[in-house]
Amino acid sequence: MYSETPLLSVICTTYNHESYIKQALDGFVMQQCDFPIEIIVHDDASTDNTVAIIKEYAAKYPFFKTILQTENQYSKGFHIWYYLFTKVAQGKYIALCEGDDYWTDPNKLQKQVDFLETHKDTSMCFHDARIFNAEGDIKRTYQMYNQNQYALIEDIILGGGGGFCPTASMVFRAKYIKSGYPDYCLNCHVGDYPLQLYLSAKGKIFYINEKMSSYRKHTGGWSQNFSKSGFSKIAKGWLSVFITLDGINALFNYKYASTITQYRENSLFGQVILPHRNKIIEIKKIFSSYIAKFHFKAKIKFFLICHAFFFYRLFSKLFSLLR
Repeated sequence: MYSETPLLSVICTTYNHESYIKQALDGFVMQQCDFPIEIIVHDDASTDNTVAIIKEYAAKYPFFKTILQTENQYSKGFHIWYYLFTKVAQGKYIALCEGDDYWTDPNKLQKQVDFLETHKDTSMCFHDARIFNAEGDIKRTYQMYNQNQYALIEDIILGGGGGFCPTASMVFRAKYIKSGYPDYCLNCHVGDYPLQLYLSAKGKIFYINEKMSSYRKHTGGWSQNFSKSGFSKIAKGWLSVFITLDGINALFNYKYASTITQYRENSLFGQVILPHRNKIIEIKKIFSSYIAKFHFKAKIKFFLICHAFFFYRLFSKLFSLLR
């Protein structure tokens, strides 16, 4: 299963995952494959007991490759995934699993690699996952489709990365990233969404209708922390996503421009405009070029939100006169 020339590289990024990392590492070790793999674990200067646990596994299993940072690289803007994809991983395929998620099927990698080996036009495959909270209770499950099938590009765009497929379910061809990954993907504040979009432009994306991993939502998770950030950070983050979509739009020769506009509308209203209505002037300034491309109904909706206080005062006066 393990050799110096792996067919597949498992990449696990961790930070303060001492409560969860053992499940992730056990999920790697239990994989039953008829091809060689390597397991690359990158810890970004954890301040808890995560590193000690990783060292235990690395001492026990020689096929583990560890990169243990002494200074946090994410906070410096270092592109950790891209570095691992292009400078460290040796496999033809790359499988992802962050340190707070884990795999549940020992044949997961075998199933995905078997499919990719026999379908050369496919750039990535993924599968279902169960979503747990920090206490281990199942909250819900991913299920993108009701059967094995190729994904629609529109679903990938509207899914928004984590909403489309769990990161720990992804296995993809490394060559598409090693041959050149554009800056508009690298500079996005999220990693999974640009990666899925870019791979969908390079080949087909196949969905396996099986639950083979678990995604954990907890207070220390990245997405939960970002959603609680201040307006400036949230606006900057979503602007980077929209810039990424500009590049993806051109990559697809604007075939999915309307769907991309729909995603921008949904995201702006749901994540920026409605939660931060008191920042409407700043929102109009930051996202003016994207608001200008809204569909007609979205423009009306935005207009009403912008002038909500005016309409509130107007109708209040009318109602008071009618009394």
